[in-house]
Parts: sequence; structure tokens; C-alpha cells
Amino acid sequence: MSYTIETAPHGALISLSATSREEVVRDLVASLLEATYGTGASTAAATGQMVPIQAAGGDDGALLSNLAAGTLRAIGETDGKLLPPRWLAFDEKRVTAHLPVVLPKGETRPLSLRQPLTVEQAAPGFVARFSLENSQAH
Repeated sequence: MSYTIETAPHGALISLSATSREEVVRDLVASLLEATYGTGASTAAATGQMVPIQAAGGDDGALLSNLAAGTLRAIGETDGKLLPPRWLAFDEKRVTAHLPVVLPKGETRPLSLRQPLTVEQAAPGFVARFSLENSQAH
């Protein structure tokens, strides 16, 4: 795990450090799921349903910001609990992630992206830090 989550009453601050594009995408989604649902992996079996999330952007910051917004939207709209992606696909300036669904959904902390992500390419990979704020429940 290459991310940390600092929680506060108003939201959360997430820091990512990844060595590859795949790792930064997986850790971005995993950190958003953990910040929303809390810690601990689900012991329930997946329903077989998958929620696809697709994002595009002209640069890494825009791409990951759009992916974060799509993930947070899917968390709010899905009847079950989402798990980290089992499958990722990359294209030029585009990524698709498929997140398995388990039941029940349980408690969630409604969060939204405070501002677009800033991503820096640093040897040997990527570094990002972003803020989430509490939003109204859906």
C-alpha cells in the first residue's frame, strides 16, 4: 500500500506515492474506498456485479481527478459496497477500472473531491496529494 489517509471531521487528506501508472490508479481507487467505507476488507462474497468507472484527461492530474470523481459518484450510486478494481485497462489519456460489488453496503462517509489532483512525476513514479471534504448524503 503506497498511500496514507489523514482523517478529520471536515474530510480527509490522502497522499499517494506509486511506482507505476497501474499502481497509482489502484491506490487512488483503494484510498477513496477506504476513506469512504472505513478500514477493513469486506468478508462478503462479491455479487458478480461489476461497476465500470472510466476517466479521461489531458494530463495525469486531470485523468486522476476525473477517476476520483467517478469513483466517489459510483460509491454514492451503488446499492452495495465497492471493492478495489480487479481489472484495469489503459489507453492514451484514458483509464477504465471495474470494481466488484458486495452486499450489504453498510455505512459510508459521503465525500467529494475538494480540488483537482496535482500529480508530480518523481523518480521512480508518481506522487499525489489531495483533499476530500464531507458532502451531503445522497
